[in-house]
Amino acid sequence: MQAGTSYATFAQMMYSRSKLLFALLAFVATPCRADQWLPPQPQTYQSRDKTFRLQVRPRELTSALAYFSDKVKKREPAGGAKGQQQSRATATIEHVGADGVWTAVWSGPLTNEVAPVAALIADGGRYVVTFDNWHSMGYGPNVVAIHDGHGRLIRALALNDIVSEDYIFALGHSVSSIHWRGDPHLGPDDTVMIPIVVPGDRQGTDVEAYVDAVMRLSDGAVLSGASPAWKNAQAAVAKEAQSRRDYDEKAKRAFIAPLLGPSENTEFAWSHYLDEAFFRSAPRWKEDYPKSTVLRDPAAPDYAASEGWMRDALLARDYSNGPMSFASIAPLDHFVARMKTILAEAKPGSLKGSRIYIAAPTSTLPMFKAMFAKTGAQVHVFDPALPIPQRPERLKEYLSAGS
Repeated sequence: MQAGTSYATFAQMMYSRSKLLFALLAFVATPCRADQWLPPQPQTYQSRDKTFRLQVRPRELTSALAYFSDKVKKREPAGGAKGQQQSRATATIEHVGADGVWTAVWSGPLTNEVAPVAALIADGGRYVVTFDNWHSMGYGPNVVAIHDGHGRLIRALALNDIVSEDYIFALGHSVSSIHWRGDPHLGPDDTVMIPIVVPGDRQGTDVEAYVDAVMRLSDGAVLSGASPAWKNAQAAVAKEAQSRRDYDEKAKRAFIAPLLGPSENTEFAWSHYLDEAFFRSAPRWKEDYPKSTVLRDPAAPDYAASEGWMRDALLARDYSNGPMSFASIAPLDHFVARMKTILAEAKPGSLKGSRIYIAAPTSTLPMFKAMFAKTGAQVHVFDPALPIPQRPERLKEYLSAGS
């Protein structure tokens, strides 16, 4: 597994890998914990003294979708037009004269495959620093790349050149990125300061804690790590890393063990059970991903929304012939009654070709088949009381990736 990838995370990646492209197709302007990105755009970064600027030009992509698709298929340069020779982002350092005219000092390739996420240029244009790679923050040999004023690479640093592997493990990870830093800035004496996220409990707030990593621009040496603030950060890392290891060990045991119904009657627990039961037992587990609906407790203030989801799933048919799975926090008789009422509105053959999976005792299967008969759907039940063994193929891949 990649550094920082937990067993729990890997388990989720395994059973959702057939939907990888779908997961990567949402974008916003900046990277965030939701792991969403806009296609890269040209950027301009100016020195504090306003006399130099760095113009960054991303490698041209035919589309973000093409980039992700090529990555899955291991085609390089990913997302490039046919015959494209450019394999990296490019940049130009410019200086403004007394007449206000900008003149190029240097132009050439950066270390980034598509584009850096951020960059800084020092006063006098003496140094340029780029940070991270588009759509993969925290990964790669160049999460920080320091260049001199003529574009020559002084040093490229991977994240484990800055913090320990334990620190990386304790940081937040998304599908594509590691949430490892805040906004960097240039410090005194030709240094760059990078606020490093301190992992751990935020005590119920959205305020993140940081500790500064300090690097010398002349040679890329990391100067920080021995201060009291760093010792406190390392203590937080040790605590968080151990907590995650304990969680991962629990998740690993659960992945290997036969699956039973959840011990907690919660929406999250039932949703996980439905997904895991599908990937352990459904015949088209590699090709399909179920649309799961959990009917909430009728006494809950947000109950109506969940019944609306069940209605939409059974009547709206917002996607063709895909599998659907259902469970209920509500008592079984209430769940059956509501489903029966909704299905009374279904048109004959409206669910033909669909496969319906319901978390319910095996003894209820004939009843559910009768309820769905006119729709043409195939109905199956996941009996929460009956253990479902892990699929050997998944287990083999899971364990080999963790070795």
